[in-house]
Amino acid sequence: MRITVLTYSRRRSHLIKKIIFFIILLALIYAIAISAVSAFAGWKLIHPERLNILDFSANIVPSYTDISFKDINGDFTLKGWYFNVTGSNKTIILAHGYGKNRLHFGENTIHLIKGLLDKGYNVLAFDFRNSGESEGNTTTFGVYEKNDLLGAIEYAKSKGSDTIVLMGFSTGASACILTAAESTDVDAVIADSPYAELNTYFEQNINILSGLPSIPFNKPITFATFLFANINSDDASPAKAIQAVSPRPVLLIHSKDDTKVPIENSRLIFKASNFSTTTFWEASGAGHDEIYQRHPEEYIKRVTDFLDKLPQPQNMSLL
Repeated sequence: MRITVLTYSRRRSHLIKKIIFFIILLALIYAIAISAVSAFAGWKLIHPERLNILDFSANIVPSYTDISFKDINGDFTLKGWYFNVTGSNKTIILAHGYGKNRLHFGENTIHLIKGLLDKGYNVLAFDFRNSGESEGNTTTFGVYEKNDLLGAIEYAKSKGSDTIVLMGFSTGASACILTAAESTDVDAVIADSPYAELNTYFEQNINILSGLPSIPFNKPITFATFLFANINSDDASPAKAIQAVSPRPVLLIHSKDDTKVPIENSRLIFKASNFSTTTFWEASGAGHDEIYQRHPEEYIKRVTDFLDKLPQPQNMSLL
């Protein structure tokens, strides 16, 4: 009887060990699968498919010059268009969003450019690294695109611009804030639908871009993306950077119905900004960076009203 009990006890112990081993093996396989899928998703996110530049008939596009310049570190050649207003020494630099190019709104971007030209501003529209016709093979959600904007600023200065305004959309908006925090050459910022903290945005919302369930993928995708793109989360915080932009004027634009980058992002930036020099337009009835598409005339009016309040350069003489 004693031998039978001991035999049963050994079998039971052996079975428990097998079950534990099996559970550990399943957990390991699960962890490896999650890591592999997250790594692939992160790699895909920093290598979005390039969007080609649309062809337009000459009669709908204002006269422009094809331009190329280097990012501030001289690593990449960036391509774009320069729309010149005769006699103007003030320029607006457009910064497109993730997966887009110099024509962030497609053909409708031309209408916006015309509105800015009518206000006497030259317009520089270009493709960030790994976008449109520019060099580069990695997209970093505005972090290293900041260096591209710094290069664009140098180009605008070389054309005689004394007043420089950065106008960005989505990740381009965040890049504008990060850039203005570093560059004293920036006189004002217009930021449409920026994220406040890239790390927080990824962990809460990157499933919208990845198409994978937020749990368990958002955090490992965030880790993989930042690792592959060499992103330091401290370098990707417009909510912190906005303090260094003060007291220069800032116009924040965001839709209350934005589900991709919730309006709380701009609200956080606004709270951290200088209330006396920051204007915040909380719009409705539009998705992520779709306010211009939904309300083009009001959009241009609010932007140009903001521009009208900026100090004007002394040596400007429109002909």
